[in-house]
Amino acid sequence: MGDLFFNDMYPYIDPGTGGTINGMIAAADKILSLADNDTKIAAGHGPLGNKADLTRARDMLITSRDRVQKLKSEGKSALEAVAEKPFADLDRVWGNGIINGDQWIQIVYLTL
Repeated sequence: MGDLFFNDMYPYIDPGTGGTINGMIAAADKILSLADNDTKIAAGHGPLGNKADLTRARDMLITSRDRVQKLKSEGKSALEAVAEKPFADLDRVWGNGIINGDQWIQIVYLTL
């Protein structure tokens, strides 16, 4: 999956080249529809994964999108969204890679 799957870390989505969080979710959904419980999924970053790992990552993407969309719909700027700390509960698991929680909020915001 390359950079469409970062195992146990927030991914990078490049809004400058048309990347969106909804596109990342759609890619995960497509691969999940093809995978079974024995499928090995090569991540662009992080360890080799499986269907359960990709499902957790997809669920994190959906949660991230929904939380940031709520803040954006309330009229918050990207920096105001960061100040709200909407991913405090997610950062323990996902925020230990190349993208931290504050950066992830801004990436999600820009890709909505």
